[in-house]
Amino acid sequence: MPVDTHAPKVEPRSASSPKELVDTYFMDVYSICFRILGRPQDAEDAAQETFLALFRTPDKLAAAASARAWVTAIARNTAISMIRSRRPAVPLPEAAAAPGPIREPVDRERLHVALAGLSEDDRHLVQMRFLEGRSPNEMAVASGRTSGSVATALCRALGRLRRIYHGRRDEPS
Repeated sequence: MPVDTHAPKVEPRSASSPKELVDTYFMDVYSICFRILGRPQDAEDAAQETFLALFRTPDKLAAAASARAWVTAIARNTAISMIRSRRPAVPLPEAAAAPGPIREPVDRERLHVALAGLSEDDRHLVQMRFLEGRSPNEMAVASGRTSGSVATALCRALGRLRRIYHGRRDEPS
């Protein structure tokens, strides 16, 4: 008969006081935060935030099936939130932020031929978006569709326009 030589993993009992909670889980929380954030000062801040969150909602910790799993999940989420908050917001380039009507196509005649090759609905969507400069939400209201269906239809219309413009009419839509 085989004998199991590994000791069973025993979950430490739930900490009854804030001091006991910190004493029991500090190194686990700090090491998780340090691995995610990479700087000791940030890891200390994240560890403090983790324990503050745990102190604010002791009932959730008491209800957790595994206190260690709950504490480490809070630590991970806190560290990730800190990464997100310190990431600077990157401003969009002006061209992407405010798309307006197109200026001048490279080959105007070829573009007119390609637009004429589109269905009425496709041509209308392309014109609303790129010639009139409407937003997808404005296009949805104007066409009586949802913004998701407008986005899908516009994407497909642009694919067809691209194929016609480049002389590949026979490829599937």
